[in-house]
Amino acid sequence: MTRQRQYLVLSGMVVAACVAAAAAGWWNSATTDEPYHVLGAYAAVSGKGLWVVEHPPLFKLAAGIPLHFVPLHPPADTHGQALSPVPAVIHAFLHQNRLPALTILRLARLGMLVFLVLLLWGVFRLGELVGGAEVGLGAAFALACQPLVLGHAFVVHTDVPAAATWVWATVFLERFLAGHRQAWVGLGLWLGGALAAKHSGVLLLVLFTLRVLVARLQQGPWAWKPLFGAFALAWVFVFSLTAWTLRHITLAQERDLVTVMAEKLSSWPFGVGFFTELAGWCKGCCHWLLGFADRWWRATYSQGINYFWGESSRYGFFFYFPVALLAKTSLPFTALWVASVAYWRSLPARARWLVLYVVLYLLVSMGSSFNIGARHLLPVVAWLAVLAGWMVAKLRGHFRAVTLAALVAAPVVSFPHYISHFSLLVGGPRGGEKILNDSNLDWGQDWLRVLQVARQRNWQPLYVVSVFQPEIDREGPTAFKMPMENLLFTGKLPACGYVAVSSWTATVGPHYFRYSGLPNNARFLTELLTVLQRCPLVGKVGDTIRVYRCGERAEPNPAPAERTLTPRK
Repeated sequence: MTRQRQYLVLSGMVVAACVAAAAAGWWNSATTDEPYHVLGAYAAVSGKGLWVVEHPPLFKLAAGIPLHFVPLHPPADTHGQALSPVPAVIHAFLHQNRLPALTILRLARLGMLVFLVLLLWGVFRLGELVGGAEVGLGAAFALACQPLVLGHAFVVHTDVPAAATWVWATVFLERFLAGHRQAWVGLGLWLGGALAAKHSGVLLLVLFTLRVLVARLQQGPWAWKPLFGAFALAWVFVFSLTAWTLRHITLAQERDLVTVMAEKLSSWPFGVGFFTELAGWCKGCCHWLLGFADRWWRATYSQGINYFWGESSRYGFFFYFPVALLAKTSLPFTALWVASVAYWRSLPARARWLVLYVVLYLLVSMGSSFNIGARHLLPVVAWLAVLAGWMVAKLRGHFRAVTLAALVAAPVVSFPHYISHFSLLVGGPRGGEKILNDSNLDWGQDWLRVLQVARQRNWQPLYVVSVFQPEIDREGPTAFKMPMENLLFTGKLPACGYVAVSSWTATVGPHYFRYSGLPNNARFLTELLTVLQRCPLVGKVGDTIRVYRCGERAEPNPAPAERTLTPRK
């Protein structure tokens, strides 16, 4: 196959993947985090407001730039502090602006597709370095067929940007080790991109340092200065990019942010004083490291409630991420990379290093208390796609055709519910719901579809049972608008009507309330769910919302007014 034809085939894959991702997520409601992140994206590009400090700026720029080409009112409180309970400001920006909320969401999400393009192109280049163009095309195809990737590519978040930058950094590291000394510049910029995409990019620095040390032992002495230059360039890049998003933020506002986070940082007695002084010297450094400290604290101590295989806990589960990897990638994909590892002696050296990266990443993840989604494994999935591509390249004739058809079956069958896709290895979404939840299954993406189905089936009056108010009455077209009362906020069950219950609320909600110090709400929700079990199930929307029809029934005791809830991050 000529080079021109290779690029043509790859371009077709990339376009098809972008179309599939956008089409699947076009009618998705705002996920739990997205209203907060969309406001943070807008503020990052304008340089006004301290929002989403716990995440680096790269995804904010991609999502925020399209929003500055349309007429939008800026947030009412441009100096609102991140991590503060200000949902009114967040939702006012999204729902009370000059454009409909769904239009604002779609514009921000379209900006995120650039990272899907970079990810697939990067996996092709990495596969090409490992075993040639045939391996690269197979790797890009295998990754483009993963609902886990497609579902999160059209969401305003950090995960696909992290995967894309990690893959490109790996490409330039291998080029550097192969003797292309000028590749240190690209390596530094992509490492900086990884740090600007997600704070876990620090782990990538550790993995690459190990790779270089082993290469030095195997190949003998070689120049270290370019490598040090790459690492220095990475930090300059991320700190400079962060500082640009803070160009209108005063030193006093940045130090106020340190004060807001002081309660968490009190776990480290030196923290507050260190960050206060650092803000005066380098605002971008302070801001990025402050977010890193927040992520480290959450991963070390607790991010909230984690759910795994029927159990809920404030702390992490040791096997959460290995199981999530197997459960959330398609069965053919898993079979391919497992088979490639079985050919260990035949694997190219670069492919063996990818296996080592995956193993080390999973080992680190096992100690994390941040168990809220397989999306955190997207860099690992990208590396494994190269192994899958290597295995596809070894197949011939009908075996390859059947394998490619099996890979493409996953996104075809699960469309448009890519976020809630589970492997046949665990029984699909029905079996997966018993193992994982949160952004693996129910991220709030199906509430707008509830409105559409309710209108078609005349589900009126329709009530909501959701810990996090979806506010879907403001997201849809006028034809879909209808009253949506959240029973958790009223504290009672209606005499009759239809009740839509989210999977996360039914599974994790009572534990979440108890963890949040709201025991009466936990008791009310438990009683409410018990009552609904006696009502007929009339429909299921997507894989996440169950709808019950209720008649004249006794009401559980009303819940006291302890309902102060803040979005999950």
